[in-house]
Amino acid sequence: MKKFAMLLAVVMVAVFSAGVIVAADAPEKATIKEVQKTKPAVTFNHKAHAEQIKNCAECHHKDAAGKEQNCFNCHKAEKKGDAVSLKDAMHTKCKGCHQKMKEAKKATGPTTCDGCHKK
Repeated sequence: MKKFAMLLAVVMVAVFSAGVIVAADAPEKATIKEVQKTKPAVTFNHKAHAEQIKNCAECHHKDAAGKEQNCFNCHKAEKKGDAVSLKDAMHTKCKGCHQKMKEAKKATGPTTCDGCHKK
C-alpha cells in the first residue's frame, strides 16, 4: 500500500508540474477573430488564464499537452459534426466560467458582449 501511495504522489507531482511548465510557455495574448461579423475580435490575456487554470485541457480539451491548437482548428463558424460553432464554444466555456466565478463572488472577467468585444 505504501508503494502505491508513493507512486500516486509521484504521478500527481508530475501532472501538476507539467501543467505549470506548459503554462509558462503559453502565449501572452490571444485573439479570437475568425468568425466575427458584427462584433470586434476578442483579445484576452492567455498567459494569465493558463496560470490561473493550470490545466490547458480545461479549454484545449481535445489536444495533447504541449500540442494545443487554436480553437478555430476544431470550432468553425457553423457547427460541424460533434464540434459546436466557435461562437457557441466561447460563449459556453469562457462566458460560462466567468459567470460561475461571478456567482461565487470571485474576481473574474467580463460577462457582457461589450466586455469581451471591445470597440
